[in-house]
Amino acid sequence: MPQPMGFHVRLGWSGWLTLLIVLGLVFAVAAVVAIFLVGVFIVLLPVALFSALLLYLFPSLRNRRPRGPRETDIIDGEYRIVDPRQLERDRETDGRA
Repeated sequence: MPQPMGFHVRLGWSGWLTLLIVLGLVFAVAAVVAIFLVGVFIVLLPVALFSALLLYLFPSLRNRRPRGPRETDIIDGEYRIVDPRQLERDRETDGRA
């Protein structure tokens, strides 16, 4: 007679006790992390809402950079003017389309 194809776990008392302790520790760590995240959310949510309201009511607080004339950026280098018609003629003489 063939054996049934089932999964049997045979643990003694010490095995089940170890499994329960590990599961308890996992749930305890998850609970601590969840409580910490909820606490951070409770603290940061009012700060974020107050900051958004403050910036909405006082738009002058957004940009505190001086509005003086900007210095121009000069990039040194050698340049040549490319004529697009010359490029088209070169492409046609090469035979490439």
